Amino acid sequence: MRIAIANGTFQAAYLFDIFKKAGHRVILINSSRDDANYLLRTKHAKVFVGNPWSRHVLEDAGVASADLFISLCDEDTDNFASCLVAKKVFGVRRVISLVKNPQSVEIFRKLGIDSAISSTYLVGQSIMNESSVESIIKTLSLENDKIVLLEATILPRQKIAHKKIMDISFPKFAAIAAIYRNYSVIIPNGQVELYPKDKLLIVCGKEDEEKVLAYVRDEA
Repeated sequence: MRIAIANGTFQAAYLFDIFKKAGHRVILINSSRDDANYLLRTKHAKVFVGNPWSRHVLEDAGVASADLFISLCDEDTDNFASCLVAKKVFGVRRVISLVKNPQSVEIFRKLGIDSAISSTYLVGQSIMNESSVESIIKTLSLENDKIVLLEATILPRQKIAHKKIMDISFPKFAAIAAIYRNYSVIIPNGQVELYPKDKLLIVCGKEDEEKVLAYVRDEA
C-alpha cells in the first residue's frame, strides 16, 4: 500500500517507522523546512516541502497514486483542506485527519473525511490515577468500529509488568503496536521488557476488546 503523511514531526516519524516495517511505501509531505530536514536526517527519506493543501505540492509528491492520506497539521482547518484536496482532486480512496477539537470529529466525518481522530481523546492527560483501572484504559474505534485502538498504562501489580513480551503469551487476536516510555516511542519486539508506567498502544478487533482489557487488567 502507498501511504502519504502530511506534516507532523515526531508523529510522522513514528508512523513512518510503523508503515515501513509493515512493507508499505510512504510519501512524506511537510510545510516546515525544519521538520522536513528532521525527517530527512532521522529517517533518510525524501520529503516534499510545501503546504499539503496545495494542489501543486500534492501533485509533485505523487499523491494521486496513494491509497491512504493522513494529515497531521497543527490546525484543524489545514487538516480538513489537505484531506479534501487529496480525496476530491487526486482521488485518494481513504483520508484520515487529526483533529484538535474532539467536537469536530463528527463534523469532519459528515463533510466527507473518512476518519477524524481527536488527539486529545487518543493521548489524553499524562497524569493518571493509578488506583483506577478505568483511568488508564482509553479506546478509539476506527474503520466503522471494526478496529479498536486501546491505550493502556501498565501498573506495578499487573502480571505483565517486568516481563518480556515473548514471555507473557500476549493474545494472538491483538497486537502491541507501540510502547510509550519516558517521552519516547518503542517499536516492540519479543525482547522488549514491559515496565510499570509504560503505555501500550494495542490494536484489536471490536469483538475482542473486552478480552484484551481483561488480559491487561489481570493482576499477579
